[in-house]
Amino acid sequence: MNDTLLLFSTGEGHDSGWLSTHSRAYPASMLRSIKPYGKNTLNLFFAKEDFEDVISLSIENGKHLDVSRAIWNRASDNTMAATVVADVGTQEFVHPKINGVTLQSDPVLYYNKITNATQVNVIPISTKTKKLKSMTLCNVHSAEATVQVYLLNAGGILYYIIKDIVIPVGSTLKLESDELDYDGDIFNLYVKLGGTTPVDVIIR
Repeated sequence: MNDTLLLFSTGEGHDSGWLSTHSRAYPASMLRSIKPYGKNTLNLFFAKEDFEDVISLSIENGKHLDVSRAIWNRASDNTMAATVVADVGTQEFVHPKINGVTLQSDPVLYYNKITNATQVNVIPISTKTKKLKSMTLCNVHSAEATVQVYLLNAGGILYYIIKDIVIPVGSTLKLESDELDYDGDIFNLYVKLGGTTPVDVIIR
């Protein structure tokens, strides 16, 4: 694929000054996949170092294929140096069934303070929007913490990533990207404590 720049804007920058939360431009060669996310959302995944930026387009219900085809055709057009995929401020869209855009680039995908032994579904099925870079589990209490991290599919079958690992007082356990590489369309990602020692969980 050529390196036509694909442009996105939420429209806010037109009035308040341009920030990275308002506007993005990616070379077409960075586009890794286009994936439906619910009835009215289409996610575009752009490779960025060891994680992915996600651009979420709001679209008319059921127009995922039409919008995906329009984006791909425009991205493949080597006669254009740059092209607008979605600009809410000017109402310029690569396809008329697009009506909004959200720029997701915060590497922190999830954070929570888990305080008891109830299992916590940190990333439910079909909600993982990008490749996970890491998960940290920090013992913030004055006693040892025991933790489990596992995958659970819709049929109730469980697969452990770690099981009953003890985190010493004041220590952090870090899981790397390859340990968190799983199919988000099939599995939930759970964290469960072995007791009531609080643990801070951050996923990037």
